[in-house]
This record gives sequence, structure tokens and C-alpha cells, in this order.
Amino acid sequence: MGRQFCTVDTERRGSPLPGITYRPINTLKFTAGADYSENRDELQYVRGTLVDGQPRYLLGRIDQKTLGATFRIDYNITPELSLQYYGSPFASVGRYSGFKSVAAPKADHYSDRFELSGAERVGGRIVLTEPSGQSYEIGNPDFQFSQFRSNMVFRWEYKPGSQLFLVWSNERTGFENVSGSHLHDAFSGLRKVFPNNLFLIKLNYWFSL
Repeated sequence: MGRQFCTVDTERRGSPLPGITYRPINTLKFTAGADYSENRDELQYVRGTLVDGQPRYLLGRIDQKTLGATFRIDYNITPELSLQYYGSPFASVGRYSGFKSVAAPKADHYSDRFELSGAERVGGRIVLTEPSGQSYEIGNPDFQFSQFRSNMVFRWEYKPGSQLFLVWSNERTGFENVSGSHLHDAFSGLRKVFPNNLFLIKLNYWFSL
């Protein structure tokens, strides 16, 4: 009998959302854009674990949604003074289902390579039950990730060729293993994250010879 092959259900869809540029006056410009994507993969690696001293390599179906945006402000106050701001919020949420363990990765029949496991969510844990009746727990792999990065740069050319830069950089990153989360929840959670702030001063001076 010849080998049988089976395709794996993997789907990735992404689409850039409309971007806008607005210039109310010649010296001021606003720019914004966003993109959204979905990822569905039947064979996403979850984790490895031990059951009665025997290794288990767990896979599952992931349903992931991701939304990111960027916006920018450019303000040329005078030819010598300018202010720039850049901000980029990002969020991704994922939920796992269809858990299976690797049984015989080189088996001729695709269906023989894995053992499907029943799954029950109990609190922050997942109880998996194999076809043999063996049960064990793993931590919840569902996740909510969010991040916001921004920076502001003030430039002053105090004499021709000589410039002063004042820079403020801000970053917030949040991650949580939680089920039933939506993109709105991920963005809202950023307000609770303590920010990392960085302030820099750079000075250039032009020496004429």
C-alpha cells in the first residue's frame, strides 16, 4: 500500500486597514494607519510535559487575532524648531482547542500520528484526558498580549549645523494567560501596566575650521 498524505489546516489572513494623512497647515502633518490579521493553525505547538515519567508533546488548534496601529505627528514650528511624535499600539489574543499529543510522528497514516485528548477548563488549568483514560493537567495556554511604544523628539538648531535633541521614549508591555479575551480587553489592560520611560539629551556642535 502506498503512503497516504494529508494537508494540514493552516490559515493566515491579514489585511491593512485604510491609512490617513491630514495636513491642516503646511508645517503640521498627522499620519495614521492600522493592520489586522487572523491566524488559525491546527498544529500549533503548545508545550511538552511528563505524564507518569513519559514525555508528552502537545499540539493544538490556535485561533489568534492581532491588531496593530501606528500614528505620527510632524510639526515644523520654524525652520530651526521641530517636534515629532510616534506611537504604535499592538494587541494579540489567542485561544487553543483540539488538543492532541504526538503518538507516532512517522506513521504512514496522518491520523495515526496523534492522539486526540479531551479537554476541560478548570479555573486557570486545563485537564486533558487521553483515549486510554489517563488524565493530567497543564497550565492555560490561552493568552492576551499587548504593547504600546512611543517616542517624542524635540529638535532645535540653535546655530547653523549645531543642534539640540530632547527625546522621550515610553513603552508598556502586558502579557497574561487568560481565556475569553478580546482585542479590546488587551488594549484596555495597557492602562494597568507600569510604563518604562527613557529621557535622552543629545547635543551637536559644528566647529568651523
